[in-house]
Amino acid sequence: MPPSFERQSSTGGAFSPNDTFVETQVPSDPSFSLVKDATFVVFDERGSQILGPSPKLESVFASRSDSIHEGPVYVPSLDAIIFSLPHQGIYQQQIVHLNGSTPRLGNYTTTPPVYAVNGGKLFNGKIYWAVEAGFSFPSPQNGSLVAQRPGIYELDPSTGEVTTLLNNYFGQAFNSPNDLWVDDQGDIWFTDSWYGYAINVSVYPVLRPATYRFRPSTGRVSIVEDSIAQPNGIGMSPDRRTMYISDTGVTDFENYPADGPLPRYSYNSLGGNSLYAFDVVVSPVGSHIVNKRPIYQAQTFGDDGFHVAQNGYLIAAEGGGVTVLSEYGEMLLRIETGFTVNNIQFAGPERKDLWVFGEGEIARVTWDLVGMANE
Repeated sequence: MPPSFERQSSTGGAFSPNDTFVETQVPSDPSFSLVKDATFVVFDERGSQILGPSPKLESVFASRSDSIHEGPVYVPSLDAIIFSLPHQGIYQQQIVHLNGSTPRLGNYTTTPPVYAVNGGKLFNGKIYWAVEAGFSFPSPQNGSLVAQRPGIYELDPSTGEVTTLLNNYFGQAFNSPNDLWVDDQGDIWFTDSWYGYAINVSVYPVLRPATYRFRPSTGRVSIVEDSIAQPNGIGMSPDRRTMYISDTGVTDFENYPADGPLPRYSYNSLGGNSLYAFDVVVSPVGSHIVNKRPIYQAQTFGDDGFHVAQNGYLIAAEGGGVTVLSEYGEMLLRIETGFTVNNIQFAGPERKDLWVFGEGEIARVTWDLVGMANE
C-alpha cells in the first residue's frame, strides 16, 4: 500500500467495527474503495475457485439484534439446522427447517430444556452441545424450575431428549464450555472460556480457560491445553492429524468491573486473537496435542465459530464477516456480511450452502466449498 494508508484502531477498551481491513483508507489510491463495497474479497486464486461461477450471499431471516447466535448444527434426518440464542431469559433453541420451498424459522424445545448452548456438533446421529449457563431457570414448557450447570450435553434430535454427560472437573464447575469437536473414537474435545460469565448466564470463573478431552465411555476428562488466553473455536483436519483452536484473548476480563454493563469484558488489541494449529498424537489413553504454532492472526477482532471444510480449508466467523483460510493459515477469501457473525454451519444434501448466524441476521452463502459430514 502507499504510505498514506490509515486504519482505525480500537482504543479505550471498546472494539470499533471500523477496525477491519476493508475500512482501511488509502487517499492516494481511490480504487481501494472498491474493496470496501465488495461482498467477496479474494486474496488468492484459490478463493475464486471456492466461490465458483455464481456465488451469492443472501439474507434469509431477520433475528434478534440483542443476542449472539451460536451452536448451529445441521441434522440431515430433519433437513434442519438447530441453533441457540445464548442470552438471559431465552430458555429454548431455534430451528431452521430446510425441507420446503423456502426456509422456515421456529422455536425448538428439548426435554429437559437447555439454557445457553454455545457450540455443537453432530456425531453418529446425536448432537453434542457445549453449554454455558450455570443458573436454574424456568422451563418454557411448564414454568417449573430446571437446574443446570455448564458442561457437555447430548441431544437425540429424533426425540428431543437431552442427557447431561459432563458438568464438573473433579467437583469444580466448568466456566462455560464454548465449542467442541468429536473425534472418530467418540472423544469430545471442548474449549472452556469465560463467556458465560460475560453474558451473565454463569458465575465468576473458578478455572483458568483451557481445552479438555472427554471420553463419554469412561467418564474420564483430561486437560489438553491451557496456554491460550480465551480458547474459542475448535476443529480437526479431515485426516485427523491436526487440531485447530482459536484464541479470542482480545476480550479482557481482568480489568473490567464486575458491575459494569454486559458483556463483562473490554477490548484489548494487545490480547491474543490468533488461530493455532497442533499435531494430534495418539496414545493408549486417548489422543493429545503437541507442537502448538500460530498460523493466522485475525485481521479483525478474533475467530469465533470455526469449521473445517472437506478439502481442509478453514472457515471462521470473524467480526463482520467470514474468513476462509488454507490449512496453513493463508488468507484465501473474505466474505463481508455487513453484520457481526457469531457462527457458521454447512447444510444441505451436498453441504455446499454455508449458513451464517449473527447479531440481527441469518444469511446463506451459495458457493462451491463443501463441508465435512460431521461439521
